[in-house]
Parts: sequence; structure tokens; C-alpha cells
Amino acid sequence: MKDKILTLLKRFFRAIWGSLSHNLGLKLLSLLLAILLWSYVVSSNPSITRTKDINGLTAYLTNESTLNANRLALSEDPSEALENISVRLEVPQSSYALASAENVQITLDLSSVRSAGTQEVALSATTTYGRVLKILPESVTLEFEAYDSRSVPVNASVTGEQMENTWYNINRLNPEELVISGPSSVVQTIASAYVYVDVTGRDSSYVTAARFALLDYNGEEVPQTLLSSSSSSVTVGVDVYPTKELPISTDIEDVVQGTPAEGYEVTSVTIQPEAVTVAADQELLDNLTELLIQPVDVSGLSQTFSQRTRIATLTDFQDISTEQVYVTVAIEEIQQSAWAEVNLTFVNIPDDMSCTFTSADFRALITGPASRVQALVESGVEAVVDVSGLSAGEYTLPITVDAELYPGLTLEFEPADVEVHLDATSGME
Repeated sequence: MKDKILTLLKRFFRAIWGSLSHNLGLKLLSLLLAILLWSYVVSSNPSITRTKDINGLTAYLTNESTLNANRLALSEDPSEALENISVRLEVPQSSYALASAENVQITLDLSSVRSAGTQEVALSATTTYGRVLKILPESVTLEFEAYDSRSVPVNASVTGEQMENTWYNINRLNPEELVISGPSSVVQTIASAYVYVDVTGRDSSYVTAARFALLDYNGEEVPQTLLSSSSSSVTVGVDVYPTKELPISTDIEDVVQGTPAEGYEVTSVTIQPEAVTVAADQELLDNLTELLIQPVDVSGLSQTFSQRTRIATLTDFQDISTEQVYVTVAIEEIQQSAWAEVNLTFVNIPDDMSCTFTSADFRALITGPASRVQALVESGVEAVVDVSGLSAGEYTLPITVDAELYPGLTLEFEPADVEVHLDATSGME
């Protein structure tokens, strides 16, 4: 029975082989079935794997907070050391095409670093498909130092294109200080944080969040690669108002108060600067033509003086270029005019001449400080008539005075001229 079954099977396979060996279509079908069968076996069997190399990868730092908690920090930028890393993967044949740089992650775990100085830190890698066989390089050499923190003030200034006749002002910074942390050698060089606020195109007040730069004591920017801060940005409030230049009133009644000493008066005032620039709402500026100062007291004073005072600003002013001005108050004796007698003296009469003049009541109208005018009223004015270089004859000569004798006074003579007669002295040929 058994021999009979074997004989039948042999005949069956010979018949199939005979059909396949003489039929090309069946041969191709068999080959296709074999390929499909092999593909199925490969895809369904994870034990069938291949190796794959992926190059140009970048590693990422992990557990930097743990490093900082250990009071350590990187003292140099590790970016270059973490680039161009290669891995060799063992990947199931079915996932070979899927394995790529996008699904391989390489990390540098800093939690293992326990001391400052040069440290060799191992790289690790994971992949979504298969497993990592090798990493090149296996580790990187990095420098570590003490971790430090300090608070620095935040300063700000406006940048960009500023509109004409417009005032810009930083009115609020939040926060006003930042805590900067990182390697001690870098942290200790930082003097301040600085925010540059671009006001280009801004015509009204606004609030914005701005990035900041860290500056050292020389005003140079410090890279923030190795540093962390208590805030990633600073909220800045910016005032934007129109401006107007306004003159300061120099009217005496606006500038002084009180009464000078008896016989004295305020003759003029000058103010420096003569005008200031103010910032305020446009409606307020449109209604202003000049500014006043807080009056200065001249009570009992008898001479010119200078004093610093303040501009009487309005509460609605947002800004004023200066609140203080210097006032010079000219105080002089009250001016008076009075008539005084004139004492004439003829000078430079030639030795060979005699001089006579038409007698008249000569007088002078004196204008100047009252006390000096009164003194001359009592003493009279000393005037001269110069006859130098004249020969015998009749002349009309002006009355003059020595200006150095009467500084600050104006004299008008009446009459203004003298009729003079020059004669040769008797006995002369």
C-alpha cells in the first residue's frame, strides 16, 4: 500500500514538472509566486535585519538644569562639538527605507558631570526603527566651571526713525531687573541688560514686548548662548507726544515781584534759555503761546542780580526740555532830568590872544540817576570851550564836557554854543 502511494506521488510530480518545463507562462508564474512568498517571509520576520549608516546628525543637550543644580555650567559653546555625528543602525528589513535622520535622536546627558574642568561626556542615541549599534564619536570633550547668578538692571532707549517735533520716552520696564545665570566667568562681566525699542512709524503711546541684549562694562554685547535669564523679554511702555517750542515771557510784571529799594526800579530782565520745548497733547499745545516763570523777589534791592528759578509748568505737560532757567534782573536808580548851572572854562587860548564871550545864562539839562542829577544841580556842571588853533576874530564855539566826569549821564546845553571874540594882546605887532 505504501509503495503504491509513493508511486502515485512520483507520477504526480513528474506530470507537474513536465508541464512547467514545457510551459513559459507557468515558469514566470512560479517565479512571481516565489518572490511574493519570500517578501512575505522577510516582512513578517523581524529577525531579518540590515545595517544602515546615517551621517551629519546633531546632538542635543539634556539635563542642563541638573548640571546647574550641581552648581556647574558649560564654559564654552558646545554647538560645534555636537555636530556632524554619525550612527550605525540595525534595522529590520521591512523598516530599512523608513530609518532616517528625522527619527534618530542623539543626546548628551549632562547629569553625569560632577566637577569643573575638562570632562569627557558620553553620547547616547535612540531610533524609532531598529536599534543603535554605534555612535561616532562616542563622546565629546567639554569644559565646565562654577555656576553663578546675578541681578542686573534693565535699561532702554528708543531707536529707529523718529518723527519731527515728536517726543519719545520709555515710561515703564517690566521687569526692571533680570537675574542672569551661567558660567561665572561670563556672568561676572555683565553690567546691564539693554532694550532697544524701534519707534519707526509710531505716532501714539504704546506697550510692546522687546528682546534685550546683555552688555559688559565696556558697553560691548555679551553672547547669551551659555546664559539663562529670569525672563526672555521685557515689557516696555513708550510715551509718544507732539512737541512745541515756546518762548518764555520777559515782561517785567511776569518775572518779578516786590518793590526795589526807594529810588530804584527794574529796568529790564533777560532769561536764559529764551525758549524751551514741551511735550503734551496737541490740543494743549495749540492753546499755548508762551510760558511763565516762578517770579523772583526784588524787594529792597538796589543793584542788578542773577538768580535761578523754575518754569511754572502745567501738570498736563509730559516733558519739558528744562525746568530751570537763569534770570538776570537789571535794577537801576530811577532816572531823573533837571536843570543845573554851567561853569564855563575856556581852554587852549593862545598866549598872544585875549578871549571874551557874550555873557548869557548857560545851563544844562541833566538826565540820569536821580542822586547824581541832584548832586550836579547843587554843584553845577563843569564845561569847557576849546579855542585852540584859532586866530583873532569872532567865533561860535560849542560847549563840551569831559565824558569821563559824567558817565551814565546825558547833558544838553542851553544855549549849546558860545559867541567868542579873540583879540591880539596889546603891545604885539
